[in-house]
Amino acid sequence: MTKAKEAAAPAKKTTNPLVFVGVGCLVLLVLLGVGSALAMKFFANTVGKNLVEKAIESKTGVKTNISDLENGKMTFTDSKTGAKVNIGSGEVPDTFPKDFPLYPGAKVTSSLSGAESGEGSGFWLTLATPDALDKVTAYYKKELAASGWNTESTFSANDTTTQGIKKGDWQGSLSIGKSDDETQIVIILGEDK
Repeated sequence: MTKAKEAAAPAKKTTNPLVFVGVGCLVLLVLLGVGSALAMKFFANTVGKNLVEKAIESKTGVKTNISDLENGKMTFTDSKTGAKVNIGSGEVPDTFPKDFPLYPGAKVTSSLSGAESGEGSGFWLTLATPDALDKVTAYYKKELAASGWNTESTFSANDTTTQGIKKGDWQGSLSIGKSDDETQIVIILGEDK
């Protein structure tokens, strides 16, 4: 090629190396930002829960466990009396009386259980079902008697019936009522030892 042709040919454009350095730095900063955000979330989640637990314990003397808070569960334990309260939803507590009838197919919407060393246990359980109020009421009338639970009193108002119930050391109440398009069942039991 002659010098005249070389001069007429367009010059090859090259990218300035500083552009590559700048893009590389930008990518590195984004990666560091995402990584530090994830690390902070983990740190805040773990350390934050521990700080809250310790703050409650130092002010009240009650040991607190909120490690499963995302699933709606908390535990409080009084170190002096041994009283324990579990708050959770979605399941019947393991220590709930096995002979108490639970409506078939009903969904547990909330549960609260507690126990005090040597003093007994207590439960508050809420269930919901799309079944009709009359069907649920008839089920409990039959199944409570079949399971040996005595109905000591009954009170009805509007679309809610509450029964005082007892069996051995256990006593409490069973409320069945209509709420929107569901029938709600609230069971409150306490054990007297």
